[in-house]
Order: sequence, then C-alpha cells, then structure tokens
Amino acid sequence: MTDSAQIIASLVIAYFVGAIPFGVIIGRLWRGVDIRSYGSGGSGATNVNRTLGARAGAAVLIADVGKGLIVSALAKFVFDGEAWLIAAAGTVAVLGHMFPVYIRFKGGKGVATGLGALAVVSPVFAAVALSGVIVAAVTRYVSLGSIIGSGLSLGLLIVCSVLGIEILGWDHEIGYLVFAMPVPVLIFWSHRSNVDRLAKGGESKLENKATPRRAQRTP
Repeated sequence: MTDSAQIIASLVIAYFVGAIPFGVIIGRLWRGVDIRSYGSGGSGATNVNRTLGARAGAAVLIADVGKGLIVSALAKFVFDGEAWLIAAAGTVAVLGHMFPVYIRFKGGKGVATGLGALAVVSPVFAAVALSGVIVAAVTRYVSLGSIIGSGLSLGLLIVCSVLGIEILGWDHEIGYLVFAMPVPVLIFWSHRSNVDRLAKGGESKLENKATPRRAQRTP
C-alpha cells in the first residue's frame, strides 16, 4: 500500500509544478513585459499569442501541456499505474495552473495543463480533446473550442470509467473519475466570462494572421 506521506508529497509537488506561470515567465523573457498587463489580462497561451505572437504563444502552450503531462507521468511511475493517484496528480496540476501561488492565485484556464494530464490518463480521449482545435479553427473562438473539446473528451472518459470500457487496449478504470469529474467543471467555471460574451456576441475571435502587439518594456 502506498505511504500517505508519499501521496501528500507527490500532490504538493504536482501543485507547485502546475502552478509555474509559463505565460508570465515567457512574456518577461520574450519581450520584457508582464503579459497580464496586456490583451485580456490572462497569463495563458491565447493571450500570449494575441499579444506577443504565435511563436511565444506556442512556447507557452507546449510548456503548459508539458506541466500536466510530466506530473501525471511521474505519478504513474511512482505509484505503479494506480489510476486514482495518476488522476489526482493531474487534477492538482490543473488546480495549480488555475490558482498559482507564485502570482497571487490568478492563473490560466486549465485547458492546456489538463490536456497534458489527459494524455497520460487516456491518450484515446486526449486525441478526442483535439476536436476543440477543429471547433476553434472553424468558428475562430478559442474559448468555444476549449469548452467543447474538454467537455466531450472528459464526458466520454466518465462514461468509459464508470462502465470499465477498454478502447484500443487502454483500460479506463473507475479511479480516473478523480480527474474526469472535477476538471471539466473547473474548466467551464474558468470560462464563465467567455460563455457570457459568446452568448452576447462579444467574444474575441482568433485572428487569421498573427498580429502581436508591441508592448513597452516593463521595469
């Protein structure tokens, strides 16, 4: 049986890794700015992309996905594939991303970090989550793609975990509900203002061509 102290230590590490604000870090390194002072004020890849350009946005996206993937992969190794512990580590990483201690608990929306964790929990449904990219490309609304992609993939994960369905040789255990149930709620909650703007027709669309905003260097 896994030691309680080991579980607690692993979840604490998962939080602090998930909380690393790569959007803020890359904004500082890329242009010497605090990305939270520009665009939407968010620290995620979408705002970085709109403000500093596609390369900076891609760097943040990769880093944020990597947080969730690394944390969950390490949990899988440490806990010998114990489903609920892998799921818990992924969920805590998402919480860390959304409420990071390093920047006064005001973080991103959790989609990229959640996708990284989902790639370990279930690569099958991580692929399904990428349907959100298609939605975003067609509608030009990143928020809509994020909500649909995460909602669809995690909804299917819930069904398969409850029923114990195996897909492409990948078992979906009941323990994965520790990730599949809270994370879509957290993601939808983080997008509540976007949902309101979508309903009112005021949501910003993804630009067809990157037009990074020139920002003054901060002290």
